[in-house]
Amino acid sequence: MRFVGRVSELGRLRAALDQRRASLIRVSGIRGGGKTALVERVMPDYDHMVHRAAPLPDYVQRATFARLTAKARAARGLESRLEEGAPPSTELLPEVVDLAPRDSRPFVLVLDDVHRLREARSRYLQPLLSLLDTARERQRALHVVLIGPEHAMPTDDEATPHLAETLRVAPLPFRSACSLLPGSRPVDLVRAYSVFGGIPRVLASLDRDVTVGTNIRRLLISPDAVLSDIGGEWLERDVQSPARYYAILSALAHGDADWSTMHAAVPGLSRSGQVAPYIKRLEELGLLTARRSLDAGPMTRARRYAIADPVFAFWLRFILPARSQVTHQRPEDLYSTVIRPALDRHIAHVFPLICRQHMAHDAIETLGSNAREGGSLWGDGYDLPVAGILTSGAAYYGACYSELAGPATEVPLESLDEQMRETRYGFGRERRVRLVFTRQNPPRWLQRQVARRHDAELIDARALAGIG
Repeated sequence: MRFVGRVSELGRLRAALDQRRASLIRVSGIRGGGKTALVERVMPDYDHMVHRAAPLPDYVQRATFARLTAKARAARGLESRLEEGAPPSTELLPEVVDLAPRDSRPFVLVLDDVHRLREARSRYLQPLLSLLDTARERQRALHVVLIGPEHAMPTDDEATPHLAETLRVAPLPFRSACSLLPGSRPVDLVRAYSVFGGIPRVLASLDRDVTVGTNIRRLLISPDAVLSDIGGEWLERDVQSPARYYAILSALAHGDADWSTMHAAVPGLSRSGQVAPYIKRLEELGLLTARRSLDAGPMTRARRYAIADPVFAFWLRFILPARSQVTHQRPEDLYSTVIRPALDRHIAHVFPLICRQHMAHDAIETLGSNAREGGSLWGDGYDLPVAGILTSGAAYYGACYSELAGPATEVPLESLDEQMRETRYGFGRERRVRLVFTRQNPPRWLQRQVARRHDAELIDARALAGIG
């Protein structure tokens, strides 16, 4: 699959690797999100060695790493000081220091799937940090890149003072994913992203030459479809008792929810605090995201939670409940009777995410600058799914319309004005911009309404997709 997006992540990774001081770099994120592909993209520019940990015992891991290191040393005319077999990490890792000469470009050691080292109870971390200490003492430009899920990474306390960069690789935003989605019209691309999201491993399965509906039938509904159990594959590998995790995620399948909603969704919990470990684990796995209202205090516990990528929300909302019916219903019937009638409502829940992504990454094309701070606002009398501060200093407030019924029932700018009066966020800014996002082509009445206001902008699906 083509490598797309990740411009910011690539720049940060290269900047860290170009430093002469030996360091540790963490690359974490959701499974299938492109962590390895990101690192592989820059490795041709550096002398490097990659050890991809296998799901094998620790002594096998060490034996494999020993052979890999011996081969790399031999290629540089260096003899290995190790005996045959699986030497301990305290003897094995120091062999890497000599691979980084003093007066050359940095040498990079990549440890991929680092969670498997922890699962094998490998005692690699302290020897690894000692390796970086030795490299600094000898003035060797050596960098160690760890790739894996966030829960398997050394903590900030463990990694300091060796840590140079932490990259959390999220699913691709809508604009970056567009070239991998089926459909040519912007409205079709929004529909496709609302179903299949931005995880590169998922996007690689799509057939761009057929419709979104055909992709749904082929990839998600059919019993032997490659994505028919995507939620289970992403979740059940990493948790021992998935039932409560499924309950939490299912509560979010229809849109954002607060803490109390998730607690109520899990049977058998007597106190709201008991749901905390499950939420934390889902966040570590990259399946759950949390955000607080931009005008809330930093210590507030009032947050909204959401499923991190649309494909999981779609699977939990439509595919998981229908799995028992698949043997009795043709994929075409399930799509036409259950999914298609409710698909627009599902898209409406995802659309604000696409709008927030636009403000973070691509608003420079529509407003002249991207968001310096972005998110949502909610409270007594207001609920704005898109809000923030641009790098220009202007505050922005956005309403997202997946569908517009008509001028008699929709007054977007008046609604924005009313809600803005209820929050102090952005008050006193020299410029405060009202944004109206639309998934469909905006009707003439809305275009005229926005054109009459100097403080309003209209952003439609074409702008979101970067087409035209």
